Amino acid sequence: MIRSLYLKILLHWCVALMVTEALVFALFVFVVGESHRQYVARSVAQSSHVAADFLRASVDAALARGAADGPALRDAVQRLGQRSNAQVWVTGAAGELLASSFPGGRAPEVERAPRRTGTHEGVTVTIDPAGGFPWYAVLPVPVAGNHPLLLHLLSQRHGASFPVGGFAVGLALIGALVALLAVPLTLRITRPLKRLEESALRIAAGDLSARAELSERDEIGRLARAFNDMAEKVERMVRGGRELTANVSHELRSPLARIRVAGECLDGALSRGDRGDAKEMLEAIWEDIEEADRLVGDILQYSKLDLQAPLQLGQRVDLAELASALVKTVGPLAKSRGISVRLAIDGAEPVRGSEEVLRIALKNLLENAVLHSPSGAEVLVELGRREDRTELRVTNDHAPLDERELRDIFEPFYRGRNAAAEGSGLGLAIARKIVVQHHGSIDARNVPGGFQVRVTLPR
Repeated sequence: MIRSLYLKILLHWCVALMVTEALVFALFVFVVGESHRQYVARSVAQSSHVAADFLRASVDAALARGAADGPALRDAVQRLGQRSNAQVWVTGAAGELLASSFPGGRAPEVERAPRRTGTHEGVTVTIDPAGGFPWYAVLPVPVAGNHPLLLHLLSQRHGASFPVGGFAVGLALIGALVALLAVPLTLRITRPLKRLEESALRIAAGDLSARAELSERDEIGRLARAFNDMAEKVERMVRGGRELTANVSHELRSPLARIRVAGECLDGALSRGDRGDAKEMLEAIWEDIEEADRLVGDILQYSKLDLQAPLQLGQRVDLAELASALVKTVGPLAKSRGISVRLAIDGAEPVRGSEEVLRIALKNLLENAVLHSPSGAEVLVELGRREDRTELRVTNDHAPLDERELRDIFEPFYRGRNAAAEGSGLGLAIARKIVVQHHGSIDARNVPGGFQVRVTLPR
């Protein structure tokens, strides 16, 4: 089995070339060759009529001078043979030889192939008869008032037949030349693939920055660009995985450390018999366990969005109904913090997507707005239509952020410089990932009197 792509391309190229040449050869032999035979046959027929006229005129002239029939015919045949460069003989009605342009007194035996024999203008012409002769023609000739005699013409000239052998040799030479020219062409195709293979091996060895540096604009160039896009995404995923692991380790270390300290304090309180202090330490431990549990849940939810199969976005989702239900869901949390949530809907239309994950995104946005609002503030949720998209805006009374923080708040585990609220720092990151999977956009901006997160989704 051939394992080299170069040899496979070259072999397939040569096989295709051989098949093409065979078809071309057959086309010329059966089409052009047949046309050539028809042309030669017509020319032979015309020449045979000229020869018959010459023979008849010569015999008539000899008879007019008083010559006998037999000598006049033999003399005319001899002169016709000299002038036509062909073997010429005349036979009677019974096939007997009457005169010939060659010695021996016996007509040559000519084997005629049926496929190559035809009648043209009363002349029976055979092209390439057996014996190596170019053509053989027979036609009736009335001489001196006798019954028509048969004039036989057998050409002695060579080279009038179609050059099948020469044409085959020419095709073979052309094929060999094209095969030689295919070698650098094949190398040109396989060389970029070799560089692409080297880049893939570098990535497999751990060099995630390796890229295929190809300038081609054909299919191989598009393959290289797709490979580079894939390598870039893989590098981002690996880097993000490493950062996620580091952040998870950091985030989990804090509640675990507090649990350890609280456990030691609990042990001391139990040793002293201080039930009040022990109960306080136990409550602190439960709070830290709940925090760690929430963090692990958010991490699993964030990772699930990357690991699960592509979302089925064919479901019709009524964002107005969904937003109304979520406002009621976060109502107890907002009430416990002294915050009011107001919903304003203005001509919102349904979107295509997954209601389950869109519910997660909107819930995270509302909870984030409530958690980062001061007591007594209001969270405004606006839903409306903007051109061909549905727009959702969540506004709270948070202090303005600088331009860098407006981008960083969507990164995993980012809580903000002055953030005092509890949370894993994954809420907005999860919301952004869900919105992007729905072919939408999400951004944050400062607005007069507050802070706003805006989501747009295609209708």
